[in-house]
Amino acid sequence: MLREFDTVWVDAENAHLLDRVADGVFDHAIDPRNLKAYLAVPQNWMCLALNEGLVVGMVMCVVHLHPDKPTELYLDEIGTGDDWRRQGIARQLMQMVFDRADAEGFDEIWLGTEPDNLPARGLYESTGAKGEAALIYYLEW
Repeated sequence: MLREFDTVWVDAENAHLLDRVADGVFDHAIDPRNLKAYLAVPQNWMCLALNEGLVVGMVMCVVHLHPDKPTELYLDEIGTGDDWRRQGIARQLMQMVFDRADAEGFDEIWLGTEPDNLPARGLYESTGAKGEAALIYYLEW
């Protein structure tokens, strides 16, 4: 049975919505200082899926401004609560991103995922996206 949820864009005014978060939505507990700093940057977007005040999903994006090419949107993370998967939440959150990107005039959204993350790849490919080979470096200093 599919459960109901609402979606909302988060800003400093409604950040309190993140006081109740289902397990699995984020990788770690939310640090209030980091949240405040994140939301203070207009290029950071966060949309939540809520069920009766409980955050059951989220998507975070970063607007990438370039001096030499059109602005791009990077879909940084998308997460759904452990008990809320396969409910259409991630798909609806992605649609929220698409709608806002259209309204902002962006032509491209990009993201990355691990090759073995089949649920994520299935979601992205269901939008018509095609994966491309890429190599990622994690720099340490």
